[in-house]
Amino acid sequence: MNKTETINAVAMSADISKAAAERVIDAFEARLKAHTDAGQRVVLRGFGSFSRGLPSQKAGRNPRTGQPLTYTAYHKPKHAPPVVEADLCREIAADAEVSEGATGRALDALQAVIATSLRKGGAVSLNGFGSFHAGRRAASGFQDRPRRSRRAARNGRNPRTGEAILIPAATVPRFKASKAGNAGAKFSAGSSLKAALR
Repeated sequence: MNKTETINAVAMSADISKAAAERVIDAFEARLKAHTDAGQRVVLRGFGSFSRGLPSQKAGRNPRTGQPLTYTAYHKPKHAPPVVEADLCREIAADAEVSEGATGRALDALQAVIATSLRKGGAVSLNGFGSFHAGRRAASGFQDRPRRSRRAARNGRNPRTGEAILIPAATVPRFKASKAGNAGAKFSAGSSLKAALR
């Protein structure tokens, strides 16, 4: 699902005009980038949280040629100050010149559109920001129905009792940040997004 299709779905679901939905989504992307660039973590209840990864240089090898190379890896920051959804909603409403109620409905609709698309095995791509998917990316872009990446079942331990347990297989939501305007962005999926993929 591209940005235009996402805007149309959000406008219909939130009962606002397409122009207002586009302004809300653009303001959402801009505010997320601004807060994460400032070292803050943006928390959307149940959906997940966004933060900016801390860059570090890593050494590795080119898998095709075997030649050594260095690359930049981004690690999730610890103890980043949070920005809650209510504050984000107020800022977006001011930027997009839409009421706070309509902005809240649009954000909820955006989260629902993403969860529905991932549940069906699709992807939601927002140009310049990133893409959400529940499958692996093909070499030439997204496939029509990407293969859903599943985390395999594995053995673990109950941290309270130390008892051995089986951790079931799960489909995991993923976010790939745009290299152009949002490099290093990290996303941690929340409980409702993970539950939508079960």
